[in-house]
Amino acid sequence: MARNNPNVAALEQVYARWSETKGGCADEVLALFDERVEMRSVLGGELPSEIAGSHLSRDQAAGYFAALGRDWEMIYFDAYQFVADGDDVVMIGRCAWRNRETGVEVDTPKVDIWHFENGRATRFFELFDSLAFARAVGAV
Repeated sequence: MARNNPNVAALEQVYARWSETKGGCADEVLALFDERVEMRSVLGGELPSEIAGSHLSRDQAAGYFAALGRDWEMIYFDAYQFVADGDDVVMIGRCAWRNRETGVEVDTPKVDIWHFENGRATRFFELFDSLAFARAVGAV
């Protein structure tokens, strides 16, 4: 059961803080990551954004969160379900963000897939409405 999984408990806490602080607790998210985390986004690296593509260390992931906070304003984030199978946890939710440059809002389903080893996230993959994102940044 997901509730008995320590990785789920850690994620429930960090997602609650992420929502409460409107994305202002990136350091708490980064604290879950291993130094060698593989962080991937549904966005391909060809999109004109620092949050697109892959980030292959905690330092690169910190750059992702810095760019996210600089370029986007969180409207809301609702993490409403966690599904766990051992060291793998899936967060299912919904969120909305406003691009600070264009003013365009993106309201999207959000799925994050986490893999933990020894209590640290070693893989993270996020899925959301990539077409809405591309439109918000003027890429399409």
